[in-house]
Amino acid sequence: MSQRVDKQLQKRLWQDLRPHVKYIVLGLVCAAGAQAITLRIYALTRDVINAAQQYQDVSLLNQVSLIVIFAFFLKFIFAYGQTYYLSLAVNRFTMRLRERVYEHLQSLSLSYFTHRRTGALMSVLTNDINAISAGGVLLKDMVAAPIGLVGGLVWLFVISWKLSLIAVIGVPLMALIIRAIGKRMRHIGQQTQRRLEDMTAVMQETIAGVRTIRAFATEAAEIRRFKERNYLSYRAMMDGVRASAALRPLIELIGAGGIAFVLWYGGHQIVRGELDFGGLGSFLLTLNLVAQSMQTLGSINVTRQQVLAAAERVYHEVLDVHPEVQELPGAPPMPPIVGHVQFEKVSFAYHRGGRLVLDNISFEMKPGMVVAVVGHSGAGKSTLADLIPRFYDPTSGRVLIDGIDIRTVQIASLRKQIGIVPQETILFAGTIRDNIAYAVPDATEEQIIEAAKAAHAHEFIQRLEKGYETVVGERGVRLSGGERQRIAIARAILKNPRILILDEATSSLDTASEAIVQQALEELMRGRTTLVIAHRLSTVVHADLILVLEHGRIVERGTHQELLELGGVYARLFRRQAGEQRLQPLVSQGE
Repeated sequence: MSQRVDKQLQKRLWQDLRPHVKYIVLGLVCAAGAQAITLRIYALTRDVINAAQQYQDVSLLNQVSLIVIFAFFLKFIFAYGQTYYLSLAVNRFTMRLRERVYEHLQSLSLSYFTHRRTGALMSVLTNDINAISAGGVLLKDMVAAPIGLVGGLVWLFVISWKLSLIAVIGVPLMALIIRAIGKRMRHIGQQTQRRLEDMTAVMQETIAGVRTIRAFATEAAEIRRFKERNYLSYRAMMDGVRASAALRPLIELIGAGGIAFVLWYGGHQIVRGELDFGGLGSFLLTLNLVAQSMQTLGSINVTRQQVLAAAERVYHEVLDVHPEVQELPGAPPMPPIVGHVQFEKVSFAYHRGGRLVLDNISFEMKPGMVVAVVGHSGAGKSTLADLIPRFYDPTSGRVLIDGIDIRTVQIASLRKQIGIVPQETILFAGTIRDNIAYAVPDATEEQIIEAAKAAHAHEFIQRLEKGYETVVGERGVRLSGGERQRIAIARAILKNPRILILDEATSSLDTASEAIVQQALEELMRGRTTLVIAHRLSTVVHADLILVLEHGRIVERGTHQELLELGGVYARLFRRQAGEQRLQPLVSQGE
């Protein structure tokens, strides 16, 4: 990665830290104070040793010792302040950044999520942001380490410039080691985050698909898959450990050589009377501080590379992504919808220049009409429905509601007036009451119960031990498919939309559940403009208009009876399904 990109990432991190600058300043002042006091303590060490050994002055020894004790007390206060204020700033920054990422994810178009694994996004929200947060130690070290290094070197030269020149011989070698390891850590940091993303993705997939795993008895295969990803993550982490672990011993080795030489030469200076014991003791303590500061500066570079690797993913792969579906500046809210929907020569492709999923689609849904869209899998049925709430924008053509191009109004005001009952019902962890009132959180008890009754859900809810306060479990796992679907219908009824989209809402249900849900759907559809995406054609025989899609084009349109008489695609599909339904009882008897 170029230095220019690194600087841009650093600039953005500092911009995000700016709201917390007062805590950062307080923390850095405390860090500087703690390091300055440490230097002063090491300087006082010379006086303590000389008072005891050379001057044999007990009163001076007591006086200097009391000053050292007081200095340690001050250092404790400053050290506490640096930890508290810098942690406060970093934790606030982390909280706000995680909120920004999550909020931005909510604004992105559906196409973004279709090309990214859920586990990868979870990894950004957790692992990457935690990696940035762990870099908060840089703030303290960026102040304390230079003070320790520069102040320590000054004091070393004050004690003995000859010893100091000997001591600093290894500094250039330390700098080269720090630079080399820092570069390697950037690559390792990126690799580690990718491995953690893979592992998180496997965890998310297997937990979400636990029923399928049990059904196909593939637990052993999934355990092997997780172990492979976990091992690769471990290997990547250990690469980082090896690189960073080498830094400290190498610097300590160089420092130890310097200290040994200092002891040898310093001993000669004491013999010649050029240096006293207190000076040598203070020199050694300060030299250790200088070595620690050099080591910390090396760690700063290593940690910085890890932070930048994580920041690159957070900013470039999430925050810098713009939603494909965007509101026009100053777009007005959608007026109350009557329910007149028009598709005017609509074509759509998921990628610029890609295959057209919808090709020149035109039709009209008048208020209160029920329009069904049928066709083989992959014909474009769900994509057509997704254009009405503006999950995607047409590649060409227009979608109008009550004569208004939906691209010209506020998205939220449009979607609040459209109800969707999907094939796979998503319920959220919480109570049945919470899920019914999801779109209308301030709904009254009476409104919730009326919606449940209309959805033919009230009866089974009452039979539950806690009724409407029953916790449905993650994704509604404690309810059957038909029960979950009726909860979703009750949710749509309570929302009271003028336009309703039913996306194969009964295709995954058994015959008994389908009959109950179909009754609930008829209640929901009454008086609303409804688009039905149908898998079972028997559910749309009463639709006002049926559109038959093939390869993204409308190849037939009309009522059920008109299409049967036409004897085309719809008639063949209907007769085939009718034949399959007649065969099912015979198959059951044969079993």
